[in-house]
Amino acid sequence: MSHQPPPRRCRRAVALILPGLVLCVLIGGALYLQHLLGRIHYVDVNTTPTLSQEQLDAYLASDPGDTPEDTPTMLPEDVPFSDHDTQIGGEGSDIVNILLIGQDRREGEPRSRSDSMILCTFQKSAKKLILTSFLRDTYVKIPGYRKNRLNAAYAAGGMPLLNRTLEENFGVHIDGNIEVDFYQFAEIIDLLGGVEITLRADEARHVGRETGTELEEGVQMLDGAQALAYARIRKLDADGDFSRTNRQRRVLTALLERYRSVSFTQALSLLEQILPKITTDMAEKEILGHVVSLFPIFSVMEIQNQHIPAPDTYASRKIDGMAVLVADLDANRRILEQSLGAN
Repeated sequence: MSHQPPPRRCRRAVALILPGLVLCVLIGGALYLQHLLGRIHYVDVNTTPTLSQEQLDAYLASDPGDTPEDTPTMLPEDVPFSDHDTQIGGEGSDIVNILLIGQDRREGEPRSRSDSMILCTFQKSAKKLILTSFLRDTYVKIPGYRKNRLNAAYAAGGMPLLNRTLEENFGVHIDGNIEVDFYQFAEIIDLLGGVEITLRADEARHVGRETGTELEEGVQMLDGAQALAYARIRKLDADGDFSRTNRQRRVLTALLERYRSVSFTQALSLLEQILPKITTDMAEKEILGHVVSLFPIFSVMEIQNQHIPAPDTYASRKIDGMAVLVADLDANRRILEQSLGAN
């Protein structure tokens, strides 16, 4: 039996209706995306409050941080600083640099020092994500201020000053910032059902004591509070903050892997709850641009990690009563150029 083609009137109706349905879907998708973006907390970098040098000194004196007594002294003028002007990233580059800032702000403080700084570098053509921790005690030039620890730049001038400090000392262009409070980060982990981390025996004991739980050596599924306790460990290893940042990157990597394993509908539901917990200086248009360029490669990205100062490129010193890491900035710039890619 032969099949008759649909009447011309029916075909014409389909031809008229189909574009309308497609348009409705596109409009609905755009409105929902606008709704998601509206759940993010945005900051205007043009109105970021800054501290004077005197206010910064007073703030740092009230909370000097860790100042171990076993580091040798070194005069500030002896510290080598780079005059290398290569910029990694920026307009026309194949890479996108997003700085993830971890905050440990005390109640009532408008802004504290940046406790964690992880540069997320997306290499689009290579389909790679490189996580680079910048050690908070690295001794750097802060534009407009005296030399200090890197994390003091954020306390003094927020995201804009921290970005300028990283660019002038290490040559990395920051395309945007995402700030998360540590306890909000723990809540995000809970929303994803925890993260899988391999614990040493001493790490398991420490996290157990901090959270009132029992953990064993080996692969463990950590909830938000446990993952946060793990990421904040400093005193179980001789290299202190270096191991702490290694743990932070392990948690972040595990979190990304966890998110990549959820379905599309689950991902949308999670975004509804996660986005209100983050703060950014990127405009909605910038976020959309990054989403369009990065979403297609997110599920297949290879994740690598490193820390700056890199091994064998720094010395521990005490300057003006501060325990700091004095880095060979030229050497670290070269390492960043090789690992991240420069224009």
